[in-house]
Amino acid sequence: MHIEAELDEIHTERLLRLQRQLQKPLAEVVAAAIDALSNTTLIQQETHGSHIRRILEEEGLIGCMEGDSNLSVDYKNHLWDREQ
Repeated sequence: MHIEAELDEIHTERLLRLQRQLQKPLAEVVAAAIDALSNTTLIQQETHGSHIRRILEEEGLIGCMEGDSNLSVDYKNHLWDREQ
């Protein structure tokens, strides 16, 4: 596949520096950068909320207490000791 891209001066210098350091053709350097970014992006796709939930599950804190499963809906009944 042929891709043409225009980079600013800073990114051009960085890309050429990487090419010199790795001593590889430009296409291989770009492919390696894409692979590295893809791997990082897959890890970062976990949202903050799902990250917290995963930690709570791993620590055994989710489902560790007994109680009303609808507490988020009928919490006022429990606060003021009302019958449902």
